[in-house]
Parts: sequence; structure tokens; C-alpha cells
Amino acid sequence: MNLRLSAIHVNYRLRGKDSDYDERFVKKLCEEQDIPLFIERPRGCAGKNEEFLRDIRYTIFETIRRETGCQSIAVAHTEDDQAETVLMRLIRGAGMDGLGAIRPKNEHLIRPLIDISKRDIIRFLKEGGHDFRKDATNNDTTIFRNKIRHHLIPLLEKDYQPGIKSILARTARIFAEQGAEDGSRASELSTVTIPNGVSFSRKELLKLSDAEQSREIRTLFRAVMKQQKNPSEAFVHECKKMLKSEKNKIQRLRSKQLNIEAKGDTVVMIKL
Repeated sequence: MNLRLSAIHVNYRLRGKDSDYDERFVKKLCEEQDIPLFIERPRGCAGKNEEFLRDIRYTIFETIRRETGCQSIAVAHTEDDQAETVLMRLIRGAGMDGLGAIRPKNEHLIRPLIDISKRDIIRFLKEGGHDFRKDATNNDTTIFRNKIRHHLIPLLEKDYQPGIKSILARTARIFAEQGAEDGSRASELSTVTIPNGVSFSRKELLKLSDAEQSREIRTLFRAVMKQQKNPSEAFVHECKKMLKSEKNKIQRLRSKQLNIEAKGDTVVMIKL
């Protein structure tokens, strides 16, 4: 395929000897395959949750990608991961964008194994005589994803639908495609560009249908934040609730990244 590969291993040093064994395994494999390897050991990871560790990992990936001039970052999410993510978001509550789950490609990030089951990957490794390691923390069912993996999905496979993982993954693709079509539409509102944001008419937004209001809020959010990712459904709901309110005073909705202020008919959305 005319590819030049490099590998990155992030050792959080949270699992004692197992973490060190993982690092040695990756180092030996890369030496055997003549693949350049970057090893990172970030500090301050003890006691942090999965989301925090993920942010560290992806920041490291992007930093090294820029420094080396690599075009893409390939990560190993599988069809199983996709199915688990759909169920997690469905249980917690999500809209179309959330149920689109894990995208095969997102800017420089690619997931070449997203349509392949974990079972097929393990069979390929065993048939080829390739060694591999398992992360024991994946068996910890106090973690929400692991509870779905070890309890809910086996139940669904046994009593409801043997092919549930492939069906959930296919459903995610459908939602992702529909979300991409929705996200490509330009805002139909009349907006005024201001420093770090936009302003628009509350009355003009509220003339639209409920679904169109949600779409416009997402479109404006992406434009102001200069990103492709949509806001959470909870944020969209709170924004619509605020704009529909008839309270005769200045109203504000604020997140870590964005501030929305409504005064009379004028609504201002600003990136913080």
C-alpha cells in the first residue's frame, strides 16, 4: 500500500508490571517489523478517569503527527467498540450525532478496523501465530463500557438477536451519514458576525419547526466553535428552552466553551 508507518505507545504506568510488559511487547514488535516507535509516559495520570486519559493520549498522537509530518493517525477501534458505544449513548440519551458513534474518519484520525469484529481480529492473530496482550482492566465491570460488553451485549445476543453487534454498527453508520448531511447545510438564519461569534433574531429562529431550530443551533455552534463536532443534545435542549422563555429579562446559557445571551429579540452566541 506504499505506506510509511510509525507507532506510538502511551504508558500511563497505572497497572504496575503489566504496563511495563505492554511497553516491552510493543517495543519488541516494532523492532522486529522495523517500525519507528515513540514511547510516551505522561505524568499525573493516577486516579484519573477514562475521558481524561483519552484526552492525554489523543493530544500526544496529534503532537507527534505534526512533528513528524504524518498524514494520519490510525487507531484500532473495532465493530465491537462501535456497538458498545451506540448502546452507551442510547442508554444515556443522545441525538442523531451521538448515535452516529465512532466515525471511520475524522480529520486526521482514521479507524481502519471499525468494520471488523474483535473475534475476526483475534482469529487472524492466532492463525498467523502472532502473539498479543490483553488489558485486564477491560474485565472490570464497574466501568460502564465493560458492563455493557460483558453483560448487556451477551444477553442481547443470546435472547434477542445473535447479530446485534453488526446491526448496531450498521445503525451507527446510517446515523453518521444522516448527521453529515444535516451538518453540511448552511444556516438559514440571518446572522451578523461579531468578535468571536454571531448574533441572530430570536423571533426568526422560533418561526422554524422544532427540528429546524435544533439544526440551526448545531450549525451556529459549529460555525462559532470552528469545529465539526456538534454540541450535546442536552445543550441544544437548554438553548431552545431559554429562547422560548417569555421572561422579560436578559437570559444567559453558558458552557465551558460557549456563552449565549438573549436580550429582547437579539441573541448573541460567543466562543469563550
